[in-house]
Amino acid sequence: MYGYYTIKIMKCTNSSIGKMLIDIICEFYENDRKARTFGTGTELYHSEIHMLQCIMEHPGLHISGIARELGVTRGAASQTAKRLVRKQMIVKEASPGDEKKIILRLTTCGKIAASNHKNAHKKYSAMIGSLLSGANTEQLQFLSSFLLRLKGALEKG
Repeated sequence: MYGYYTIKIMKCTNSSIGKMLIDIICEFYENDRKARTFGTGTELYHSEIHMLQCIMEHPGLHISGIARELGVTRGAASQTAKRLVRKQMIVKEASPGDEKKIILRLTTCGKIAASNHKNAHKKYSAMIGSLLSGANTEQLQFLSSFLLRLKGALEKG
């Protein structure tokens, strides 16, 4: 597939760039949807690994706080937390300051998964940095502007 795009770059049109971008997004989405073990031997899905990451980055948050951070409902966060408890990635504990509130804490496996997930993001960043290393300031500004506009358009629906 890489060779196909190398050839297509010679015939650079809005349509060919659009197709290339959609193909890349689809490929990334397909890869991201797959369950991964992140070094633990237990399959974790997108929502689960991102909850582990959130718990790692915001220790002591209760389920409502995690839901806010992730931009999901309390119900969705609660269901994901239940799956992570069953998978022995997190434990639920009473909050030290308020016995009524439950906080989520990573287990050793949860810490391994979250850490490996964070490292995967670092690898993506390094790969993108390497690909952009030859770009000049004008090219980087154009790409940044394009990506921001694309993100905004996608958010609008």
